[in-house]
Amino acid sequence: MPGSDDTERGHRRDTPPGTVAAAGSALARQATLGAVWTISTSVGARAVGLAGTLLLTKFIAPDVYGEVSLASVIIQTAHAVSSCGLSQYIVSRPHEGRAATFHATLYYTLLGGLALGLAVLFRGPLGALIGAPGMAQYVPGLAIAGLLERVGTVQDRVLVRDMRFREVGLLRSLGEIAYAIVTVALAWAGWGASAVVWGSIVRSLVRLVGLSLITSWREWLTPSRITLARTRDLFAFGLPMSVAGLAGFGSRRWDNLIFSSLFGESAAGLYNLAYNLADIPATQIGETIGDVLVPSFAQMDCDERRSAALCRSMRLLILSVAPLALGLGTIAPTLVRALFDPRWADVAPMLTLLSALSVVRPVGWIGASYLQVKNEPRAIMALEITKTAGLLAAIALLGRLGPLWACTAVGVAFTLGSFGYFWVIRRLDGLTLRAQILPLIPPVLACAPMVLAILAVRRGLVALGGPPASIALLAEVLVGALSFVPSALLIAPSASHDLLGLLRAALPKPVNA
Repeated sequence: MPGSDDTERGHRRDTPPGTVAAAGSALARQATLGAVWTISTSVGARAVGLAGTLLLTKFIAPDVYGEVSLASVIIQTAHAVSSCGLSQYIVSRPHEGRAATFHATLYYTLLGGLALGLAVLFRGPLGALIGAPGMAQYVPGLAIAGLLERVGTVQDRVLVRDMRFREVGLLRSLGEIAYAIVTVALAWAGWGASAVVWGSIVRSLVRLVGLSLITSWREWLTPSRITLARTRDLFAFGLPMSVAGLAGFGSRRWDNLIFSSLFGESAAGLYNLAYNLADIPATQIGETIGDVLVPSFAQMDCDERRSAALCRSMRLLILSVAPLALGLGTIAPTLVRALFDPRWADVAPMLTLLSALSVVRPVGWIGASYLQVKNEPRAIMALEITKTAGLLAAIALLGRLGPLWACTAVGVAFTLGSFGYFWVIRRLDGLTLRAQILPLIPPVLACAPMVLAILAVRRGLVALGGPPASIALLAEVLVGALSFVPSALLIAPSASHDLLGLLRAALPKPVNA
């Protein structure tokens, strides 16, 4: 198994200088192939999940969906509080050996069980605190799903550490498909929001079983004597990462709690659905690439190579995410009209505003991956705390003007958070803000013709009397895709050709007869 032998790792560290370029090229190809695998598998699963969500809105009202969403926030908060950066430690320290992985596994599992138990115990008071007492009934089932997911996460991180991205992507996709099928089937049968709970349990169980079948237990369960020195090293790295992870999670989920307190459970359900849809480009591409970059950065033995890889990754990521995010925001009114139950009509303006966050959020993920490998967990912690505090304050302040102002606050806060990462990287590595930001502008500008083309098509269709919403949606998507490709090649040629070159290099080479 790659990366499982300490002697092999030591040999890699002693690689002669003459092979550095070849090794860097191989690593870039492996990272690109890993990103292609995980993105392609997750996109297919996400398509099934999106279809499931659309069907789910036919059977579940916004206020009920809001309750189970808030219960999920409570469980995920318990998970984030107790993670202590231990799963990140497994990926970021690929040369530490099995003893370190066993330490991380033991603490990660015990702390997770304790935190989830407390969430179940105090579910009633927590529901009353956020003005959603109905959410308490869903917490125990989601806690079971969370505990199963906790054990699976350790094995998932071992596979990511060893750059086995294909297996990771396939199992994540399989879990999402199982979740969509079970949730929709039970909701159709009249189970209400409990269908989401059982779907979550099945998803975690499917992933856990699959991961257990392909991950050697010796890599994470080989018994090792628990030592104070190893524990201290683990938590010295992990605790700042845990605080950063908790703050990062808070920036993505605690806004739901404020929405519920300001506008009620129904508005929270609408907002949660709009946010999850707007977040698809960032999570399916940005977060996936972030997973690939941590072990890739960790394998690099030169700071100069890491800095060049950082700038290149950000430019390619923006080129990949920006058209999806801005395109989604542009087609939002037609999308909601075509695919959603009328009860969810108010999702459309929220989706348009929230889609902006997908353009900038992945910058934070890549920046965090980079700082994580450079052993700067405190910098990540400070940045994530600042971003989350600013986000919650902005929502609480602008939210008094209405729900759409609160959605605007989200995009502003994530944009400022991304600039925070640019500034820290400049301080650490001397990369100027100009060098980091300027290459990102052409990929964003390349989206302008696409947006204008979609709006022109919509206006033209309305002038012709307006076809069915499904036909209008198909027309807008096709026009957007066809207009972006030449626009990207013309306005962002360097990034476009670089991305195409990486994709070609990642494809299997034909075997000569």
